Amino acid sequence: MLKRIEKSLKQIFLKIFKIFIPQSKLKPETINHNDIKKILVIFRHRMGDMVCTFPMINSLRKFYPGSKIILLTNSSSRYNELFNDTGYADIVKYYDKGIENFFYIIKEIKDMGIDMAIVPSPVAFSATNHLAAYLSGAKYRVGVRSRDYEKNPAEYLLNIKSDFLWDIKKVHQIERNLDVIRQAGTDVTEKRIKLNLPYEAFVFAEEFYAKNFPDSRRKVIGFHPGARKDANVWPSENFAELIFLMNERFNPYFYISEGPEDEVYISRLEKIIKEKNINYTKYKGELINNLAVISKLSLFITNDTGIMHLASGLKTPQIALFGETYAWQWGPLGEKKVSIQSGNGKIKNITPDVVYETCLTLL
Repeated sequence: MLKRIEKSLKQIFLKIFKIFIPQSKLKPETINHNDIKKILVIFRHRMGDMVCTFPMINSLRKFYPGSKIILLTNSSSRYNELFNDTGYADIVKYYDKGIENFFYIIKEIKDMGIDMAIVPSPVAFSATNHLAAYLSGAKYRVGVRSRDYEKNPAEYLLNIKSDFLWDIKKVHQIERNLDVIRQAGTDVTEKRIKLNLPYEAFVFAEEFYAKNFPDSRRKVIGFHPGARKDANVWPSENFAELIFLMNERFNPYFYISEGPEDEVYISRLEKIIKEKNINYTKYKGELINNLAVISKLSLFITNDTGIMHLASGLKTPQIALFGETYAWQWGPLGEKKVSIQSGNGKIKNITPDVVYETCLTLL
């Protein structure tokens, strides 16, 4: 109820605020790229969505090599767990909620002298993100005017904007973000997620393997059986059946990756495989260490969740399972990256034998 009221109030505010904002739209050829020294990227969504902006940010980095990139994000993106406030961006600012906090952050950003503000492809149009772009004082404000005929109610706060038919054309989320900067005349040079893990994480992974997977001749097959949304979770019974099949064929080591919201799914899977005396190693800890372990796996099978997007930036062969969300929009891209989509939108209807046959093609 409160969320609906808040949404209604935001819509009313946008309509009133629009009266005082002069409408403008700039042509890409009018942009003086040499003058762009500070770029604000505003993306306040969850980790998986954030990861899909990395190729866009990398492209900005290469097109504007002397510029600083400032990222405005939120705690749900878990950016600080990945990069310790550095990495893809030069400066990172966090905003979750609160009017006072918002204007405090905006003042800090405005004092930086932003030249270009970018609101990447939204999962949902955010009034807050667009207000941040406008109030940053950026001369160029880049984003989406409409998406598949759905008008952005805050599009008047942008001056470089276009209409996109992403769903109709089945465009991947990475390409959607790249389309946003293409309209500003920015050359796109990166189209894949690339993760450069710190040395300390690789040291952790080496020690983890030496302790838990000492026989280097045996394959190590990993699973991520959880997800934030229940509709994205392949049943524990199916994961267990796949593990039984893989155990008979390869006698591998098994690794189970656990996220902060996955306990109920992991417990269910553990109960089933323990009854069959399947040995496995589980890890629930620092995200960056988990990724380092995954980077050394023979194969990684995962639900559609944040770790799936991150793992797509590694060279590890990967199978991603999709139910109601679309693999063509969110699936991992690259060599030995395979998505399996349920035919009717129910992830439970993907059968273990179908996943098993796909596993055989990657091992």
